[in-house]
Amino acid sequence: MWQIIPYQEPLLRLLRELKKGREMMSDNKNCAPLWNVLLGAAIAASFMVLLFSITTEQNKSPLDLGLRIKGQVPPNCVCLNETKNAPTNNTEVLVSETKNAPTNKTQTTFEDLLPLLKNASMDDNTVIFTEVNDAFANPGSILDLFLESFHVGENIAHLLDHLIIIAMDQVSFERCKSLHRHCYLFQIDGLNFESEKFYMTKGFVDLVWTKIKLMRRMVEFGYNVVFTDLDVLWLRNIFKFISVYYDIALSSDMYFGRPEDTGNFPNTGLFYVKSTAKNAEVLNFWYKARNRYPDQNEQSVFNEIKNELVDRFQVKMRFLETDYLSGFCNYGKDMSKVYSMQSNCCVGLANKLNDLRGVLDDWKKYMSLSSEEKNNGNFTWTIPRICLH
Repeated sequence: MWQIIPYQEPLLRLLRELKKGREMMSDNKNCAPLWNVLLGAAIAASFMVLLFSITTEQNKSPLDLGLRIKGQVPPNCVCLNETKNAPTNNTEVLVSETKNAPTNKTQTTFEDLLPLLKNASMDDNTVIFTEVNDAFANPGSILDLFLESFHVGENIAHLLDHLIIIAMDQVSFERCKSLHRHCYLFQIDGLNFESEKFYMTKGFVDLVWTKIKLMRRMVEFGYNVVFTDLDVLWLRNIFKFISVYYDIALSSDMYFGRPEDTGNFPNTGLFYVKSTAKNAEVLNFWYKARNRYPDQNEQSVFNEIKNELVDRFQVKMRFLETDYLSGFCNYGKDMSKVYSMQSNCCVGLANKLNDLRGVLDDWKKYMSLSSEEKNNGNFTWTIPRICLH
């Protein structure tokens, strides 16, 4: 859903090429000095870029299914009874409209979210949520592609039962109700979120910070939360990569080989927070850090404070491999390994739509292949096509 500023592209391409070079040189000791020089230059360039407030791309889990303990209640939180036999009739619309919408100076308690959270939660009190505005909710737009990905993905349609769509305006709220069971209208007086928000404009920055406020409240209510940007297409069950060991797990714009290395470049277009009192404090700290980095989006601020979170709160953080949780910035070529694909490193709604449709077209063709054809590895992505990359 979100976009990357174009002058980041040379840096990302340099890092990708150095990563490939490292793999090619790894068996040649004579190349090691050259690799070290190149890597040092790339890292220096990266920090100079960050130093002068170049922001990383924003765009976007719950517990590993194999590790879940039915009925487990997160510690140190106010918890609700888990949902038993949640209704699955898609004609039943469970909605909550914000009464007396808060102004941007008033803190809402989001108490009216509780019925939706209860109905959408998994047995371990985990929910998924995303945000949508009018520009992305129009028929044939990003919302339709996002929902379609769950239906054409590999046995993940049931995850829609646990998805809450936060509508940022009345038009997208009405559209949501026509498509999905769990919709919530969140409006802020004085702010208009209906139109497309271009990357790093004030409207964009105001919009992306709302998800941190919402996530913090959900965590305080006792729910483990996965946030996904609307331009993330889900193809397989990403919960495979989330362990109860971690407080936060998130996708990466650039991944350098070690999951706990804070040198990885974060992508908050798809991330998970476990419900604990500590993690509610972490989200609050993250939100307040916006004041230290004015005009920056939540992903850029997270990148600035990630080491503080580890040092101050002892946050256990995992960055997820781009071979599995992919994006146009850096994606896995092996379609048998890819679990999601995001249109990051892509500017403009029309461009995103074009290439996300390409993702679904490629995926459908892949799924129609025989097992033998899938295993030979000859079929791969034809995207990105017109997005910057």
